[in-house]
Amino acid sequence: MIAAAALAAALTFRVIPLACGPNGLAISGGGVLRISPQGSCASVVPGRAISITLDDQTRVIPQTLDAASHPATEIPKTAFSIAPSAAAIPEGKDITITIVVSIPPSTPAGSDIFLSTERSSYNPAEIRMDQLDARRYRLVLPLHEGGRLAFRVTRGSFTTIERDAKGRLPPPHIATGQAGAILNITVEAWSDDT
Repeated sequence: MIAAAALAAALTFRVIPLACGPNGLAISGGGVLRISPQGSCASVVPGRAISITLDDQTRVIPQTLDAASHPATEIPKTAFSIAPSAAAIPEGKDITITIVVSIPPSTPAGSDIFLSTERSSYNPAEIRMDQLDARRYRLVLPLHEGGRLAFRVTRGSFTTIERDAKGRLPPPHIATGQAGAILNITVEAWSDDT
């Protein structure tokens, strides 16, 4: 039987770094990963997705983003020096919110539209939205009452992520856990618009 550490070491994981230093790699979702002596913070840019591999002691080695990487939620707990805490989850009940996305006319016909959330370290094809009409998509999303969720809109890959009218990556949208909330988002352009 293959040891869990050896199996995990063969995989790459997609994370959004918040900070990197001698105390470890802090990632979106609240955890801090132990850095391998073979790893370096030199190429880590806070907020820009990277991939990580694990050494034989489940310490991380940052590397360039690999689109085939597994989501951060699959990182073994042994890789964390500070794991995401259940205490950070706000108290309250589960509710649903509705997110409606309007897409630009430049969107290729037949495109699928996805939400990419911090829960998956911004997996670009995390949640497929339902099409309402030619230019609007909807997602009814469970969320903890009083909680929040950061997300971006994509057409399923990092090369088709939303952009603002000037071609810049906008900050993530924030959904808040208010029962019955409807959040309307307008995508102004896509990163592959020419």
